[in-house]
Amino acid sequence: MLAYIEDIITRFGGRYFGSGQEKAAQLYTAEILRKYCDKVDVEEFQSALEAHFQSLKVFCVVYLLVIVLLRVDVRIAGVLGILNSILYLGHFVTYRHWLDFLWPKKPSWNVIGDIEPTDTVKSTLIIAGHIDSVKEFKWWYRFKHNGAVLTVIAGFLIPLLGIYALLSIFITAAWFTYLWWLFALMTPVLIVFYNMHGEEVVDGASDNLTGVAMAVEMAKVFSDDKLKHTRLRLISFGAEEAGLRGAWAYARQHKAQLIKEKAFLFNLDTIKDLEHLTIGTGEANTLVSYKKEYVELVEDAFKVTGTGYKKLPLMVGASDASAFCIEGLPAICVIGMESEKLDPSYHTRLDVIEYVRPEALEAMKKVTIQFAKTWDTKEH
Repeated sequence: MLAYIEDIITRFGGRYFGSGQEKAAQLYTAEILRKYCDKVDVEEFQSALEAHFQSLKVFCVVYLLVIVLLRVDVRIAGVLGILNSILYLGHFVTYRHWLDFLWPKKPSWNVIGDIEPTDTVKSTLIIAGHIDSVKEFKWWYRFKHNGAVLTVIAGFLIPLLGIYALLSIFITAAWFTYLWWLFALMTPVLIVFYNMHGEEVVDGASDNLTGVAMAVEMAKVFSDDKLKHTRLRLISFGAEEAGLRGAWAYARQHKAQLIKEKAFLFNLDTIKDLEHLTIGTGEANTLVSYKKEYVELVEDAFKVTGTGYKKLPLMVGASDASAFCIEGLPAICVIGMESEKLDPSYHTRLDVIEYVRPEALEAMKKVTIQFAKTWDTKEH
């Protein structure tokens, strides 16, 4: 698995979503999968790839406008502020893409490989990761955990100002109007949103070549030891860092077929540290919860293989499993990095192969194989 990760980075470097590097890496991965899979497809999709992060500039500008309008006309400020808050929460925080129409669509690519079972197909198990990487979150690199704290503060400022502006229409007490100074003085914090990214596209060794490497490894394992009643589907999603675009495109395009196949997504993201292997119980940003029965199935796989794990809701960002869940398709995500504070490598130039621990990949390989074999014996 480490060999695959090193190979992709050496050949293609960082793989910004929608870039030639992302496409080349996907085509190369498809060629690898063709050695092991019964069928491999490369699916191009079109999506507003820049809409997720570029929208932050719009929300920040409107924030400044509301600050000014609160001194001019509180009614206009209140309406604009609350509208900015709602759109921010709907489009950016919860990944619902409400404002996509403001940005042009660009191409990205998913790679899908199928291994058919030896007997009657009863379900499809999808094992997946995403191949794209992101431009560096420069404040996280410069200030480490404090940069993440500033990002959280900025994230709360936008909706809180909207609420304050709306309430300002009805509350005219002096103490309440003085709160304006708090929001005004906090305005510089928004720089971590407005100018979030550097120019460097990170290697994305752990986030998330580890997930794709695991999918490729499962193709190797189960091409020789096929499941009996489960179609194994290995997917390398594109444009995850653009707001789960590849998973969403795939789920929407194939939804009816996935339901018919009784498909389930076992998503792997950032399998970096053995001590931080974590079963997600849900994802806070996207407001999704994974079904208890699936969480317990993954727990069983960890227990049977004697692998330590945590079980927590995933609090920062979102994974491709969210896109499936929002579309009403069953999924779960397992991660392998610190989730209670910022991992210094997350979305920074430190996301290099040297920080991916081979024992974490090997442990997760055993868990994934166990999960697949258990899934194959269940009634669906």
